[in-house]
Amino acid sequence: MRELKHPFSKSGMLLVAAALCSELASAGDWSLKMSDPAEDIQVYYRTTDGGHTEFKAITHVKSRLSAFVALFRDVDSMPAWVYRTKKVETLRMVSDTEVYARTVNDMPWPLADRDAVVRSMLLQDPKTLAVTIKGSAAPNYLPQSREHVRMPVVESHWSFTPLESGAIEVVFQGYGDPGGNLSSGVLRWFVDLALWEAPYQTLLGMRKMIFRDAYQSASYTFIREPEK
Repeated sequence: MRELKHPFSKSGMLLVAAALCSELASAGDWSLKMSDPAEDIQVYYRTTDGGHTEFKAITHVKSRLSAFVALFRDVDSMPAWVYRTKKVETLRMVSDTEVYARTVNDMPWPLADRDAVVRSMLLQDPKTLAVTIKGSAAPNYLPQSREHVRMPVVESHWSFTPLESGAIEVVFQGYGDPGGNLSSGVLRWFVDLALWEAPYQTLLGMRKMIFRDAYQSASYTFIREPEK
C-alpha cells in the first residue's frame, strides 16, 4: 500500500534522511559523502552496529558559544535554517539544560510528513569548554497526531568545540527511524538528494543565522566562554 501525504500537512529531517538510506552506507568507518571547501562543510556517513545510517557534518565558525545556545533556544526560527523543518514547538522546559520539543518535518509527496518528540540535554565540558546538545526520541511523551507519522527513533548530537585559532568546530551527528511504510520509487529519489543535501543545507543555514545580534549578544550563567 502506497503511503500518502496528509492534505493538511527540524532537526529531525536529517535523521529521517539518514534512516532512509541505511542500505547505501558502508559498514564501520566514516565515508566522505560531500565536501564544500568554499563553505568549509564536510558530510560523512557510516553504518552503526544497530544497522542505522549515521551522518556526521562538520564546519567551523568564529562565534561565541552562547550564540549557539541562543540559536537553538529560538525554536520559532528553526524552519528558516533546519532542512525541511516546518515547525518546532517547545513542550516542556525542565531546566536551563533539559527540554522536550516536537518537530514537524516536510516530506516530498506522496510521503506523509513526519513528527518527532525529542528530549534534549545540554552539557559543557569544564576543561575543553566544548558544549554538546544531545537529543533522544521520546515518542510516547505526546499523543500521536493523525496528520503525521511519528518517528520512533531519533538520536542526535551537536558539539561546539573551541579551537586555539579562536574558531568553534561544529559537528552535527545522528541517526533515526522514520517509521511508517515508504514507497521505494520516491524513497530512492529522496535518499539520493538527502544523503548530502540535508546536513549540508542545515549547516549552511546555521552559519548564516548565527551572526544575528540577538544570538551574539546572548549570555547564560551556565555557559563559560573561552578566554581571549
